[in-house]
Amino acid sequence: MLLTILVALQLADGKTDSYYTIYEHIVNNMTDTVLGVCCKDKNHDAGFRRINFQEVYTFDFTPNPILRVTLWFFQFTWNNDFQYFDIYIQKRDYRSCTKDCAWFINRSGPCKLKGTSLDCFPWNPKVAIVYEHMQLGHDNNTLDM
Repeated sequence: MLLTILVALQLADGKTDSYYTIYEHIVNNMTDTVLGVCCKDKNHDAGFRRINFQEVYTFDFTPNPILRVTLWFFQFTWNNDFQYFDIYIQKRDYRSCTKDCAWFINRSGPCKLKGTSLDCFPWNPKVAIVYEHMQLGHDNNTLDM
């Protein structure tokens, strides 16, 4: 009974996009810089990728259809810097990312394509978490801080 109510409430706003696959497109927008990208959610590790300037890395996932709790977080590394950002927060993005989302990664922060303009965000605050295989050109078990 409770499950039926939750599904009905989810569909009440006319949005069924939560049942579809979302494609996140990550574009390295940093001239002459190789960008390291590692993306994870609570249960999945999509791995580490290196993206050259203007290259696109695309990954896909299916958001939670009922609770809107899906979160994909990224670490971006370049040269001797690293930054974190939550690329997909379902409560924030479920209306604007119904199928495809394009993110342009800049030194100052990520910008999401919104129609014909960009919606830019600050990086997440840095925390003392060490991610494996993240820092470009460094040992897989350490991060230079």
